[in-house]
Amino acid sequence: MLKDVRVHGAITDTIDYYATLAGAKLLSAPFYELQESDGKRAVSFFLAGQYFRLDQQGISFSGTGGSVSEYMFGSPMPLHDLGHKEVRNRLVLFGAFPGNGGLSFTSQVSGFLTYETLFLDGNALSNSFFLIKVPWPYSVRRTQEVLLRTLGRVLKRSDKPGAGDDSGLIGEVLRELAEPEAVLLLLRLVQRPHQRFYEFVRGLYRRAREWGEAQERFLAPLAEEMGIAEYQRERIAVDILYKDDANRQVVDEYKDVLLRLMQGDPDPSAVARLNSLRNLALRHGLPRSLFDTLDGLIPAAPVVRTAEPEYLRKTREIFEGLFLSSRPASEVVGPAEIARLLAYKQMAQKRRDNGFEQILLDTGRALDERAAQGEDMEPLEVFSQVVTYFDRLDNAEAMVSELAFMEHATVTESKVRSLLGNRRHLEAVEPGLFHRLIVAPALENPYILRLGRQKVAVLSDGLDSVERGEKSLGEVASELEALALREAAEHHLYTSIRSRLKQFYFDLANPVHVRLLQREVEGELKKREGWRGAVPEGAFASALDDVKRESDYLNNVLPRILESGEEDLREAFLKTSGLDRFRVEELEREYRQAHGLEEASPAADWRGDL
Repeated sequence: MLKDVRVHGAITDTIDYYATLAGAKLLSAPFYELQESDGKRAVSFFLAGQYFRLDQQGISFSGTGGSVSEYMFGSPMPLHDLGHKEVRNRLVLFGAFPGNGGLSFTSQVSGFLTYETLFLDGNALSNSFFLIKVPWPYSVRRTQEVLLRTLGRVLKRSDKPGAGDDSGLIGEVLRELAEPEAVLLLLRLVQRPHQRFYEFVRGLYRRAREWGEAQERFLAPLAEEMGIAEYQRERIAVDILYKDDANRQVVDEYKDVLLRLMQGDPDPSAVARLNSLRNLALRHGLPRSLFDTLDGLIPAAPVVRTAEPEYLRKTREIFEGLFLSSRPASEVVGPAEIARLLAYKQMAQKRRDNGFEQILLDTGRALDERAAQGEDMEPLEVFSQVVTYFDRLDNAEAMVSELAFMEHATVTESKVRSLLGNRRHLEAVEPGLFHRLIVAPALENPYILRLGRQKVAVLSDGLDSVERGEKSLGEVASELEALALREAAEHHLYTSIRSRLKQFYFDLANPVHVRLLQREVEGELKKREGWRGAVPEGAFASALDDVKRESDYLNNVLPRILESGEEDLREAFLKTSGLDRFRVEELEREYRQAHGLEEASPAADWRGDL
């Protein structure tokens, strides 16, 4: 029969510990000791010559065992784990180190970790350590190897560490060991401020169903008061966004496509799908950095090709001129070359090609070495100016993309001013460059939102008006804010209309019923959502039209598409209805799931799985 002894306490003002000694035959000696000197606390836990010791700085450990914690999305994750959707946890065995041929084990199973490092490299909320006593006739190194082979699969896949379920985790480990003499010491450390902040942010996101700068600004004072570093705030927010069911589908599909590319799948539509998923993720409020991190795990040539693309070859030629030409560097890489490099950078981004970034790294490294040897500094200065233009392009793209693809997105006057500055620098390189590289791609993207298109057009026209002295930056920001308010009103009205139509009967062909529905949903908007001022004119009619068009698509168009396979029907409907492509794809996914038509993604085949 399983027995256990539990101890719970606080080692610092921010760190709680939960220690559990468990096994069928527990040791009779005390397994913990508390010390306090000069107001500083310490606590030690013992298991047959093995120990954990907690003090004010961190944790010391010695023995056969390791640590396990739930992965937080966006944190570094080994490629081997990334290829398995069922892997949930980060597992570290004491004395084990990664090598080219896999893990290498040593007999050095003692060490020390500060709390800061623990909650930075591991989970920001909770991390568990374990020591195991087993009557095996092995050396320490061999015992660790056997523990990994025995427990690796269950520890990496268990949902218990993330849930803080110590009893459940202990039961899984002891059952897997199947050793009557085994005794387990489990120590879980919890960062209380991080945990409280996580719960608050999760509740906020569940209520608001959106995440952006407004939410980040709202939470900043609370995070500062609780002493939570900015990086940890971002980790917590991103993890919460990912664990939302709708968001998880987008990110997991992105990972699946990347992994198939890595396996050599020459699917010509894969890159286009990655780009559309990035746009969809932007609508869900997921930061681009998440996908940049995933892209970074893929080799520099994710798509099979027989020769270097022309845009990479020409990029290399331009930068090689900084080394080979006898002309001044500013003439070698002038405005015309900068404009071409900006276009090549965009081509590489659209194709998820890391080769462009590799050329930049190689060029920068070589120029740094030349400058360090006392050679001419001008090539390095010119290269730095080019990189600055790349940054301006990225910043402008990010701002315009947010307006184009993210619901309720708007910009402040200071951001409009920053964008105007970037626009002027790009236009100085080549007239019309800002529109060609920033505005036109957003407007031509099939996934742009209906009101997102209006925002981008208002922004572009507004910047032109500012340059002519016809408008101020504040007026442009106000116009964008008005569109964002209209978008928010339409969204809330749309949600309320759908809810009402599910609960009550309304004859939408009867003007009296429509007016009654309008009065109810607009009243709910003002009462429950705290809407101030008048509801934007036409917002109700637009929301109602969307509901009608969606119903038409689900009941008439989509069944025909699924039956006949005529994809042109979808494109024709999108062109005439004005519905957002994002929403149509969401409707299709919901329809397939509801009718059991969802196709399973092919699983990646990874060797040597734990």
